[in-house]
Amino acid sequence: MEALLVCNVGNRDLDCPTLPKQTSERQWAQAALAQYDKLRTTFQLRIIAKALRYLAEQSVTLVRVVLIASDQPVSVGEQFYQSDTVYTAQIIARLLADGLTPYPPVDPARIETWIIQDEHGNGCDPSDYDLTLRFLERQLLKLAAEYPNHTAFLEVTGGTPAMTTGLLIAGTEAFGGRTEVLSIHPTQPIPIALNTGRRLLAAPLRATLRSNTKTYAYKAAAETFREQESIITDRLDPAAASLIAPLLDYAHYRFNFDFDSARRALDKVRPSGEWVDAINQLRAEVSDTDRHMRLAEVVHAAAARYQIGLYADFLTQVVRFEENLLRFLCLQHGVRFRSRQHTIDDDGPYLDRAWLQQQPFILSRDRDPSRDLPVDRSVLRELIDHLSDPTDPRRKQLLNDIDRLGELVKRRNELTHNLAGVQKVGLARAFAGQKALDTAADGIVPHLKQLYEQVCNRPLPPFPYQHINRLLEQLLRS
Repeated sequence: MEALLVCNVGNRDLDCPTLPKQTSERQWAQAALAQYDKLRTTFQLRIIAKALRYLAEQSVTLVRVVLIASDQPVSVGEQFYQSDTVYTAQIIARLLADGLTPYPPVDPARIETWIIQDEHGNGCDPSDYDLTLRFLERQLLKLAAEYPNHTAFLEVTGGTPAMTTGLLIAGTEAFGGRTEVLSIHPTQPIPIALNTGRRLLAAPLRATLRSNTKTYAYKAAAETFREQESIITDRLDPAAASLIAPLLDYAHYRFNFDFDSARRALDKVRPSGEWVDAINQLRAEVSDTDRHMRLAEVVHAAAARYQIGLYADFLTQVVRFEENLLRFLCLQHGVRFRSRQHTIDDDGPYLDRAWLQQQPFILSRDRDPSRDLPVDRSVLRELIDHLSDPTDPRRKQLLNDIDRLGELVKRRNELTHNLAGVQKVGLARAFAGQKALDTAADGIVPHLKQLYEQVCNRPLPPFPYQHINRLLEQLLRS
């Protein structure tokens, strides 16, 4: 595997028993560098050597090594100036090139030192969290763009706390899922490969899933999950993690009324423990898709689209509900429909001519008995007028309630003939009159629910997407 290594350089990184540190880091490193050829085999890398040994054992090929050091101006004060590691980094670079580390020799062209600087190129205080972070963000984003497919190993232990924090945050942000954070403990022979980078990325990625599902963008959520699955599922219960992708697929298919595909998405999984009942319930809800269930799904689809402001799509669901509700009433009165293949079909686009000829009435649009009569909402509405009992007091109220959707249907049909937009106030006025406030549109979905319960003689089932999103939240917290 080809990779990058980015290391912080601090005062504890380099020692030399032959030349003990009895002066400041800057003075000692300058003196050691001047005697490099004499001292080269006696230098000891206290921190970075462990990372190099780990990478060598993992057969990692380093295509770039970056050493992060400090070189402040004298004006900052003698104490801070003398603590800089610019010369320490130069010694480490030479040791890497000469192969005097636990890692094979590195081409000097692949080794570089970054001096912590401000936006103007001035060396700055490596203990300043803000300046250090901003510097590393600039540099690491460039490095990540230069190496878009390489893993970045970040050795964060050396240097100041600001350097550690800056490299951890900026490196994870720049390299994303390609980040491997190495932490060096004094008593451990090899570095600890932290999941810190994954954890930093997992939170915003999980938040993205939640945001997508809150707006019912299940397809986008599924794509995000599959692209970043290893990060999103970090530290999750494996049994729960295995259910996330199928659940998102299920939700996407169900939201688009593809119930067969939704069922198959869950047929692929074998839930265990606390997830069994929830998954089995969702599977059962799309296994028996009778007309009651499908009508309820249209109401839920309308509610979801209205909630997130997809008003044109919302109108489509309103039209779909009204026409299919009228068809359902017709079926209750024995109307027969047929398919284009001349077979009886409750969802067929034509009235069955044999049934129609037996009726004591003639529909206003049935002007040619030799031709099929296509079914639309006006035909269905006229059929209900002829077939329902005019003495039933509930009949008039039900038909009036259905007719309240008429202007919304008209508005939807007009959309196919022009490029006008759809606003909430337009929905309100189509539903409640030309003087209605936009809040009147909030009554449309409750009206659909009421119509469903009147015609189907049963309560509307619970909103499924709230249950799906709640289950997803539980899986992400497992």
